[in-house]
Amino acid sequence: MEFRGVDSSGAGQLVFEATDLSPGGTFLKADLLLEQGERLWLQFQVPGVPKLFHAEGRVRWVKLDQPGGMGIEFETITESDRALLARYLAPRSVG
Repeated sequence: MEFRGVDSSGAGQLVFEATDLSPGGTFLKADLLLEQGERLWLQFQVPGVPKLFHAEGRVRWVKLDQPGGMGIEFETITESDRALLARYLAPRSVG
């Protein structure tokens, strides 16, 4: 899943691959790592949901070993978007 973002400097667009997603945040694989505590503005889509999500996040932790990346907490996301993500991520019953 691809995330596009802009960091607090606003210089250029960043592109990340998300390997984990929850209604409260995501893990973004990245070679270029931001500093812990840094803010960024993200937009992303999830498969099967036609909506473009927008969230303001903060880097909560950084992982240096492979795959390197950052744990991002969504600090600002609409409640309707958070609820839609929760529904999308909920285990689907089989049968």
